[in-house]
Amino acid sequence: MGKKSTATFISIVVVIITFTIFLSLFPHGINMVSPISVKYEGDALNFYGGMRGKGNATIYTYNSTIMIENETMEGNAIIEGDISFNTSSALFYEEKILSNSIFFSTSSCHIYYEGSRKLYHRISGSIEGNISMEMEGNVKMVEGKENATLLSILLPGEFTRAFPLKFERLFLIKGGKIWINGEEKNFSDYVFFRGEGDYSIPYKFEGKAYMLAMDGEFYEEGKRIFFFPLKMVILWIISISIFLVSLFIKKKMFEEKDEIFVGPAIIFPILFFAISFYLWNGNMELIFGLNIFQIREINIVNVLFISLSIVPYLVSIGLIGFPARIAISSLSEIFGLSNLGKMVGRCIGFILTTLWGLEMIGGVLNLTLSPLLRLI
Repeated sequence: MGKKSTATFISIVVVIITFTIFLSLFPHGINMVSPISVKYEGDALNFYGGMRGKGNATIYTYNSTIMIENETMEGNAIIEGDISFNTSSALFYEEKILSNSIFFSTSSCHIYYEGSRKLYHRISGSIEGNISMEMEGNVKMVEGKENATLLSILLPGEFTRAFPLKFERLFLIKGGKIWINGEEKNFSDYVFFRGEGDYSIPYKFEGKAYMLAMDGEFYEEGKRIFFFPLKMVILWIISISIFLVSLFIKKKMFEEKDEIFVGPAIIFPILFFAISFYLWNGNMELIFGLNIFQIREINIVNVLFISLSIVPYLVSIGLIGFPARIAISSLSEIFGLSNLGKMVGRCIGFILTTLWGLEMIGGVLNLTLSPLLRLI
């Protein structure tokens, strides 16, 4: 077995062992996305997801079933009192909580049912049916279960079918004042984000978001030149400069030794691509709530999701990974280390694709998915 074949074989073994160890150490990936701090004041906050809260409330039930310990009520009813509740699927819309199923408890409440009014103490129960609740108190807005009927009230079907997002903790704000990462932001149309937080009724919210869009653009921090982040522009300038220099300066001092890297130049980038995409997918799950590796069936909806979810990664490779690879490989070619440069350049390019791509995810999404925001 020659030196080239030996180097290639060793590379394959190292790659398999390294990736196996990586998966065992980080089975859920590595969280590289920092949540966006959101504060809001106003009466135009809408939320879809899970909720739990406590306060002075009035619950209206229509064509519903109320179960209170050993008592069952069918039809329409009104419950008033100091109430604690939780639900896995609800819509906070126009200062009302709409749901099809809730659990509640109360130290004291009145129930109006079939023309009579009855006082209850220290009870708990559940309601199934059409529910509308008005409350003054605190509501924690968290991840919930998807309900297409409630979601359709908040967002148009064209958007929910096309946008690659898990709609289980979604906010849509149409007015008021908002602070993002401590800075007040002006908006004319809407703020849309996926996150969770606490809402004091009336009118104050504080929470966090992993994906946020405002007036048709994804939120991003940092300086930009046209549509492109400044860091990305600098990378391209450096890459092009090194490439042009390498065209005129060539030293072949290490060409013979470089031949041993022909196999590793192909094998090791496969490892770094796998790690890069694995980390990217894990962080995309934080942002969008969806995971490519959890898809169990192939249909039109899933094919659309797969296509749209990998587009930002492919764009990041083109805008970040490619110039990084060109800069390193061009610099190596000056010294006759073409294969080694390709290997190192590709590996670093894939890692920078994930690190910088996630750091500049707002800009990447604006270059890829922002047209879909027009459907809101």
